[in-house]
Amino acid sequence: MDDKLQAFLQAGSTSLENALLVHYQDLGFDNDDLVLFLQVKRLQDQGDQADPKVVARIMKVTEKTVVSRLMSMVDRGLMKVAGQGRQGEIYDFLPLYDRLLHGQGLRPANNVVSAGEKSRQEVVRILQGEFGRNLSPLEMQTVAQWFDQDHFDPNMMVLAIQEAVANNARSLRYIEAILVNWQRDNLTSPQAVQIAKEKRRGVVYQARPTNGQSQQQPEKNQPIVPTFKLDDL
Repeated sequence: MDDKLQAFLQAGSTSLENALLVHYQDLGFDNDDLVLFLQVKRLQDQGDQADPKVVARIMKVTEKTVVSRLMSMVDRGLMKVAGQGRQGEIYDFLPLYDRLLHGQGLRPANNVVSAGEKSRQEVVRILQGEFGRNLSPLEMQTVAQWFDQDHFDPNMMVLAIQEAVANNARSLRYIEAILVNWQRDNLTSPQAVQIAKEKRRGVVYQARPTNGQSQQQPEKNQPIVPTFKLDDL
């Protein structure tokens, strides 16, 4: 047998369910999504990591394009990041098959960007700016959980990012630990966080005097507490 033919046959093949091939657009896939799905499936079926860099090189697109499409699949409920395997992130397409099995189409399209979605995009933008790189699909899923499961306030997320950067700890785990601690201590605003810091430093705040009472000076001038707004960042 010809060596090239033998190598071709030994490379194997990737199967695709006919139902998916017929209904992939009904599920929200376009042609590029389908090719991306096949590339990820091929690599993971071989026991390899579906590294966005590798997939981007094969598809002749940028890594940013691959990551963006993967996260779009997560947002549309077609895929989830199962976690870190021995070789990296694992992409789980069980939600896609579940929709296909139950005949469920794409979620209704909404062309209006809500305030919550805008906040999510801003938090991601700030993280990527501080990290100096795009977030991985697993990191994007973690941020989504901050919004959808933990219900952290976006302003507190931004403040926690700044706190982590100030401590030279650029990791989502560190940022999340800050948010959990603030939530536990019932610190629900940037102002409350600042006051708690000043109290730990020994700053004492006097109650505001009532009418007819002279105003007493605090032991230390009260600091100006910054207010963080996503639109200002």
